[in-house]
Amino acid sequence: MYVASRATPVLLLSGALGCNTITEIDALQFEPCAPSFSDSTATATQGSHGGSPFEDVCPEGEVLVGLRGGVNGITIAGISAICAAMRVSEAHPYTISLTPAEIIPNVRGVMGSEEPETQVCPPGAAVAGFEGSTVLYDPNDPRPILLRISLVCASLHVEGPPEAPTTRLGETTHTPSLGGPDDQGDVFQPIHCPPNQIARGIHGRSGLLVDAFGLGCAEPSLACPAVPAASEE
Repeated sequence: MYVASRATPVLLLSGALGCNTITEIDALQFEPCAPSFSDSTATATQGSHGGSPFEDVCPEGEVLVGLRGGVNGITIAGISAICAAMRVSEAHPYTISLTPAEIIPNVRGVMGSEEPETQVCPPGAAVAGFEGSTVLYDPNDPRPILLRISLVCASLHVEGPPEAPTTRLGETTHTPSLGGPDDQGDVFQPIHCPPNQIARGIHGRSGLLVDAFGLGCAEPSLACPAVPAASEE
C-alpha cells in the first residue's frame, strides 16, 4: 500500500513477502502479532456445593479447546482441561491457528477405572460455552453432580487493517457429550462466555466426582508490531 505525500512515496510492507521489484529486498520476514487476553470472567457453574473448589487456567497465550474425563458408571468422575497455543499468521490478512493441544496435568475428581474420554473442538476453534445435565448420585443427598458436558466451540477470526486488527468469534459447533447418556439426568440451559470472549480455563468443585463445573473466559486481542517501511528507489 502506498502512502500519498509530496515527499518521496513510502511503501509499507507487512507479513512475509517475496522479492519486491522496487526495493529488490527478498523474503522480508516480520514478527507476527502476539495474542493477549483481558482479565478473566468466571461463568456461572452447574452442579452443587459438594467437594472442594478448583480452578485451572491455561498457560500464557493458550486457550481452552477441550476436556479429558473419566466416567464412573454414567457420571463424570474426573476432568482435566485441554489447552492449545494461539498463533497468528505473519501475513495480512491475518489468520488464527491453534497448535496441537496439551492436557493440564491437574485431575479434578478421580478419572475412574474406565478408559478416559477426550472431547476437543474442531481445528481453529476454542471453547466458548458448555451445556449438559446433572443427576443425583445419592438419592439421600440432594446435591446434584455432573452427568455429562458438551462443549460449545467457536471459530476464531481476525478482521481490520494490518496495524489495528481485531478478533471476532465465528460459527459455533458442539462436541459430543463427555460422560453419561444424553437422554438422562436434568438438562440445564447452555452457559456461554460473555460476548466475544473464549474460555481460558475451568473452575468448579470436585471430590471423588465432579460436583460443579464452569468456565473462566477472556476476550482475545492482538498486539501487532509497527509496520516497517522501505524507501522507494
